[in-house]
Amino acid sequence: MSYSGLAKTILQLVGGAENVDALVHCATRLRFTLHDNGVAKKAELQKLEGVLSVVESGGQFQVIVGSHVSHVYKELMSLLSGGSSVAASSSAPRSESKTKGPLAARIFEVVSGSFSPLIGAMAGAGMIKALLAVLVMLKWIDAASSSYLVLAAAANSVFYFLPVLLGISAATKMGANGYVGGAIGAALLEPNFTGLIGSHTATFFGIPVVAINYASTVFPVFIAVAILAVLERFLKRVCPHNIQMFMVPMLCLLVVVPMTVLAFGPFGVYVGDLIAAGINWLSAHSGILTGAVIGGSMMFLVVLGLHWGIVPIIIANLGAGGDPIAAMWAPATFAQMGVALAIFLRSKDVNLKALAGPATVTGLLAGVTEPIIYGLIMRFRRTIPIVVIAGAIGGALNGAFQAKLTAFAFHSLLSIPVFTPVLQYAIGIGTGFGLALLLTLMFGFENKPVKADSQRKPMATTAAVATN
Repeated sequence: MSYSGLAKTILQLVGGAENVDALVHCATRLRFTLHDNGVAKKAELQKLEGVLSVVESGGQFQVIVGSHVSHVYKELMSLLSGGSSVAASSSAPRSESKTKGPLAARIFEVVSGSFSPLIGAMAGAGMIKALLAVLVMLKWIDAASSSYLVLAAAANSVFYFLPVLLGISAATKMGANGYVGGAIGAALLEPNFTGLIGSHTATFFGIPVVAINYASTVFPVFIAVAILAVLERFLKRVCPHNIQMFMVPMLCLLVVVPMTVLAFGPFGVYVGDLIAAGINWLSAHSGILTGAVIGGSMMFLVVLGLHWGIVPIIIANLGAGGDPIAAMWAPATFAQMGVALAIFLRSKDVNLKALAGPATVTGLLAGVTEPIIYGLIMRFRRTIPIVVIAGAIGGALNGAFQAKLTAFAFHSLLSIPVFTPVLQYAIGIGTGFGLALLLTLMFGFENKPVKADSQRKPMATTAAVATN
């Protein structure tokens, strides 16, 4: 597969470099912000070899290419930065969002775009926590040993310093100075400030300060960076150019950090706590119904690309001791894997088996199921009700069991140890997987012939063929 050829063709079909305002990627999707979505040739993109599907959602034009998305993204950024004649007439895409449309869509785009650069680090750290849980359970490592503490530092750092990392990515997404955004997040974790936690006499020039532990929080830094973006743009308009380099960051820090400590921070924490409390109340009083709704509907959020909008709520719940949403979501993910395995076992088509087999393994080990959704389920739509039923029943079980996620991780076999109670959670995901597998084997799927290669628009190729 030629990643450079695929990137060049995708760029041409979205309207060229001049139509691209911003570009980020997540685990499987290229998330374009286009000046005009109408210019993009969606139908041709969906037929392109190497593209699983195209979705317009949350103010973004999303091209799903699968697990090799980072390679395609790299080639696209090379083209957009002027590394090719394709982008010769255009500058690199800006990070600042210019999305038009409803406020909710713009907010989602900012949230999604801010988390996208952090997905790899968060997923990797989460898997280290799962590995440590297994090692402790098997008594291969002592939780009090220095070796454990070193590995725990690697696993916990991403989440403890999330305000810093998120401050950088959110500020970049909103068009502000990313490092100033990171400095605002770091100020909330700086020892001089954290030393005030628990103090009832702390003030800022006579104004009472409520010092809170902001480690692993999400909402305070989002609010602070939103104010930073507005303030920075204003200051750049009014400050003389010859002093902007130090004056703008200095004034931004002088204004935003105290405002965050006095108002935005506590408000953001309270909002996060309120959301977490509401979800926990629903889970405690109607866990079965809540789990059924989440488990049955989650695949549709993934199809629309809206699932990353739930991540801030999940992380807020993790900071409060555990998240039930991810546990109720997981059976839907495993149900998709069950469908893929059933298609692999039942199909006589060699090409379809070649797609279903690796997609199942990728899902089970990495928790990435977009290749299953767009390569199999959306093609054989008879399986959609199966995923909904299996996900809802498994989600209802995990809701009834009060299962919770204790550390951020994708839904896979390897992440089972970061859920509690482990046995009950395993029953929930096993039910989702097994029921989907059984129903697909019993009732089958729309066994349409796989499109021949000649029916798909060929990628623009180069003389050299890239390797994975």
